[in-house]
Amino acid sequence: MRPFWEDWKRPIRSKLKQGKAFLRGYPFYYARIQDPEQSDRYGYLWSEFSSPIPDRGTPEIRANRLWNLQLAAERIHGLQLAPRAIFSFCDRVGEPTLKNGFRAAPVFVRGKVLTDVGGGLCLVATNLFNTFLQAGCEVLERHCHSIDAYGDNRFYPLGQDAAVAYGYKDLVIRNISQTPLQLRFEVLGDRGEVISSLWGEQPRSQQTKIESRIIQELPPENADDLSGWIVETTRSIQRTVDPFTEWEVNYQAVSHYKPCERS
Repeated sequence: MRPFWEDWKRPIRSKLKQGKAFLRGYPFYYARIQDPEQSDRYGYLWSEFSSPIPDRGTPEIRANRLWNLQLAAERIHGLQLAPRAIFSFCDRVGEPTLKNGFRAAPVFVRGKVLTDVGGGLCLVATNLFNTFLQAGCEVLERHCHSIDAYGDNRFYPLGQDAAVAYGYKDLVIRNISQTPLQLRFEVLGDRGEVISSLWGEQPRSQQTKIESRIIQELPPENADDLSGWIVETTRSIQRTVDPFTEWEVNYQAVSHYKPCERS
């Protein structure tokens, strides 16, 4: 159950978040055109990332998670990203409320695993983040989760996840290439998997190398609980067509995960 003060706190926080985005000029570049039927225009695969759908919780929880994933996919699949266009997860998916069609599923809140409307959307954000990261897109905003709740069973490389919370945490990406791109997102319920991919009208002119390293382990208070971590992630890019270039770091982030109880 969400605390009662969230009913007034969330709208205020959301307006402040929208104001900051407006001051930075992001809304003027938000990608708006979504047309899966134009996939033939984009014949070159730039990057792809797949994630398993966690098989945890009651049958109702699992069904709700899948429902939320499919609803998000409907608002993302086929989105076109022109050069300099910006993808905002919160702008595309919208606020996860019952009125907007979302259902209750697991979420991470203040270091705990709870149930709230829109649960499962961080799986979508994490999957997309890895696809954008591999493609060399500019990361304007990204947040890690507060905890490493999955431990060794996590479905993403530690330090390469993306948490979203409407009006508070967003995933914001810019296409800094000169090539128009199309984002595709599939939810394969029968295979228990989600796949995102980025396709271009022209081949990629660069390759990427992504590395995450643990800077520090944060031991839990109880031996049976999960550790926390401080992780540094870097992305290096090398141009592979004339003029060729050496590897150069163009993205760096430090992720902090608190120790937590096993869920």
